[in-house]
Amino acid sequence: MCPMPETKLRLLAVGAHPDDIEFGCGGILLAEAARGSEIALCVCSRGESATNGTPDEREAEARNAAKLLDARIKFLELGGDGHLEVSVAHNIAIARQIRLVRPDILLAPVGSLDQHPDHAVVSQLCRNAARLARYGGIEELRDLSPYTTKHLLEYAITTDADTMPNQRTIRVDISAHFDRWIELMECHQTQLRTRRYIELQTARARLLGVEAGVEYAQALYASDDMLVTSLAELPQSVRIF
Repeated sequence: MCPMPETKLRLLAVGAHPDDIEFGCGGILLAEAARGSEIALCVCSRGESATNGTPDEREAEARNAAKLLDARIKFLELGGDGHLEVSVAHNIAIARQIRLVRPDILLAPVGSLDQHPDHAVVSQLCRNAARLARYGGIEELRDLSPYTTKHLLEYAITTDADTMPNQRTIRVDISAHFDRWIELMECHQTQLRTRRYIELQTARARLLGVEAGVEYAQALYASDDMLVTSLAELPQSVRIF
């Protein structure tokens, strides 16, 4: 196994709804926070159309989760839960957050259409925004310096990798942070009233981990090839059987 890199990172995780980030990649963010990486969260609605919980309750839950992560959190007004759409204005709103945070890694929901439509919309918004953040001539962003994110990686909330055929999977060992991840998800009590979301996510993490020889893992998905300067930089394979 390659040694744990010492480089601290800056991460920006974007979610469509107040609980998406914690369920989809919360364990990974906890692992990075423990290494000293800087975490910023961007939430694109306040759960206005949710079956359970009011917008004020949902926002308060997300803010409590952000405190556990020691993360900054920003709520964007993009039309509200169930009304998100890909538009120039929304692309630029997220591009502004990218320029403000200047993340090494941008985390977004996977783009599969077989899930809540807001997740797929935010996935496309993030991909568009990552490009626009690089361009110096966009009038609405000229007060901030252009910025190029090193990696755009995606996390799954209610869909799996087999629905994303061209994605490359990165499994992150979150075993040491599993109990803390449970606490993070439990911040969203309104969403646990009628759905067993924690069981769903922990069962998935258990399978991802056991297949790779660890207790628990969460997955990130990459659409792009990656460049290394030597084969020594290659991470450990998950092929253990």
